[in-house]
Amino acid sequence: MHDVDDGMKQRVREIIAEEIEMDADEIEESASFVDEYEADSMSVIQVFGRVERELGVAIPQEEMKNMTDLNAAYEIVGKYA
Repeated sequence: MHDVDDGMKQRVREIIAEEIEMDADEIEESASFVDEYEADSMSVIQVFGRVERELGVAIPQEEMKNMTDLNAAYEIVGKYA
């Protein structure tokens, strides 16, 4: 597992914000993408794919269900970076 640096965290935040159509600054780290921001499953799939493509991080598909909030996204990216 690797620590996720601030630049990578910011990029993950930006990708998520774009996919759930929010301002990056408005996303709280522990708020659920689905429950708090009404993201649908397609948005979560898009986030997952973009993180892999744009950050070059190969993440197993079974981790997709664990990418529920920003903190979880950071942890998963760090785990496979």
